[in-house]
Amino acid sequence: MNVIGAGVSPLGTGQSLADDAATAAAEAVTAALGGRVPAAGDLVVVFPTFDQDPHAVLSAAQAAAGAATVVGCSSYASFTTAGHVRSGCVATYVPAQGASIGVAAEEPLGADIAGACRRAAEAARAQAGTAHPHSVLMVLSDGLAGDQREVLRGAYAVAGALVPIVGGAAAEPLRMEQTYQFAEGRVLRNGVVAVWFNSPDPVGVATEHGWRPTGETMIVTRAEGNIIHEIDGRPAREAYLEMRGCDPRDQAGMAFGGLVMDRPLGLPNASGRFDVRHILDCTPEGGLVMFGYVSDYSVVQIMESGFDELIDAARQATAAAVAQLSGPPRGALVFSCTARTALFGDRVTTEAKAVSAALAGAPAGGFFTYGEFARVTGSSGFHNATVAVLAF
Repeated sequence: MNVIGAGVSPLGTGQSLADDAATAAAEAVTAALGGRVPAAGDLVVVFPTFDQDPHAVLSAAQAAAGAATVVGCSSYASFTTAGHVRSGCVATYVPAQGASIGVAAEEPLGADIAGACRRAAEAARAQAGTAHPHSVLMVLSDGLAGDQREVLRGAYAVAGALVPIVGGAAAEPLRMEQTYQFAEGRVLRNGVVAVWFNSPDPVGVATEHGWRPTGETMIVTRAEGNIIHEIDGRPAREAYLEMRGCDPRDQAGMAFGGLVMDRPLGLPNASGRFDVRHILDCTPEGGLVMFGYVSDYSVVQIMESGFDELIDAARQATAAAVAQLSGPPRGALVFSCTARTALFGDRVTTEAKAVSAALAGAPAGGFFTYGEFARVTGSSGFHNATVAVLAF
């Protein structure tokens, strides 16, 4: 266990590679507690991989967590600064340390994603209260619910411009079938979980992605949901491949989404930077199926990066979150994009090591998501191919 200093309760992390879901959850939570007995008001966050039975995970996690509140969601893969979990469970223990923590959930999201998120955030804030000067809202959503920008819209209606928002969309093994979330002692399959931290001490939120634009700007001339049908008035796939300069489908043996993972699209944002959107697939008619919704008349550019740049983005995000704290970090929760794992390959643990270095050895736990939430200024904040960090 990392001990940061007298009177400071560090976060704790644990992981398990057990095949049995209940065993994996119990081992991960027990390791995260590190022999400590949690108090009412503390939080335990669990990120099981999707192959783990959610009801068994929740039951075992609650039993191991004692008086602490348990939240979490399914992951493509999860991790701590100690290692990568392709199948199993990760847990992070967050002692309240004087903060008040409110938890609420809404299900189903249905057609009113923003409304459901607003209600969950309102209920979580009401539980946490506003006695302390520093707040942050963490959101865990169904990764297949639809337009994740609506999650931010509902959350922003409650958090406003002054309260940072962070979190991730629950994931699974790229089957696009179902994800799940945990809160209020139940398993949700089309829900959103809101966790409101109201703290006497500053809490840090930051995000980085490590991608840079290349080529000319293009205009999305027809889009519907998460499908871009036309770019610059032409079939989107055709325009994208021409700007890319080659057709990676000439390489046999891989689906289209995997072949173009190294060149996502970037959307310029109000801060002068880019929001990244990965391409999941293409349609028979020549459209691009995206990880996230893109609106008509959006300006897009192809983005590129390298391994070192992606890893450095994780370090930068963590360092920026830590810089917002008033003292040494107790630890962090980290939300990284599932698409990044394809680019990391067998070096996937390097990202967690970069996070650990920026935390000066303090523990961190997280998961690979279907989208990341990180809003510090402005009303937008849904990301792909990005790392979002919540530092305590």
